[in-house]
Amino acid sequence: MSTGMLILAACGVPDGGDVRTVDRDAVPYRLLESDQPSPAPTTGAITRATAPAVFWVDGDRLLPEATADSCTSSPSLLVEHLLTSLTTGPSEEARAAGRSSALPTDFVLHLVAVRGGTAEVDIDPGASLSAEQLPLAVAQVVLTVTTAPAVEAVTFVDDGEQVRAPMPGGVLTEGPVRPGDYEEFLPTALRPAESLGCPAP
Repeated sequence: MSTGMLILAACGVPDGGDVRTVDRDAVPYRLLESDQPSPAPTTGAITRATAPAVFWVDGDRLLPEATADSCTSSPSLLVEHLLTSLTTGPSEEARAAGRSSALPTDFVLHLVAVRGGTAEVDIDPGASLSAEQLPLAVAQVVLTVTTAPAVEAVTFVDDGEQVRAPMPGGVLTEGPVRPGDYEEFLPTALRPAESLGCPAP
């Protein structure tokens, strides 16, 4: 007798007769559940950033990578750490996942101050950045910096003078720029951009 037949005999299943369908509601709790584990999340699934994060390029979009920083850190200190992470480049894990940066290795970012919810960031105009890369690179900075608590916008300066920021499409704009200005670089699952990062204090 095969193993399968032994199991059926032990359970008292008759050898013949009509097959009767039992209503699911009459089956004892959990007997119809599969003993197979639930499928693991798909590799590369988009995760919404609810903590400080840096944004990296993935194809034609930007995706966040959480940092070890805390939302309870001082906004100025946290922004400095985030800018350092940006200029350092993607982690090994991010690179292995195909992430990169639009910021060249010689791009210099320095926090001047955080005032009234706006981070003032000094940039190095000598960085080797093409006009095509510029909006994506600026989007990386803006989306990253605004994951810090109480930081809602970014102003770029060069030697104390305000620099006009490029928007998607290359149009230059005066004044502070916000994460929503670069929302088109985000996948739909991560919109609205203002909801990313640390909760508002």
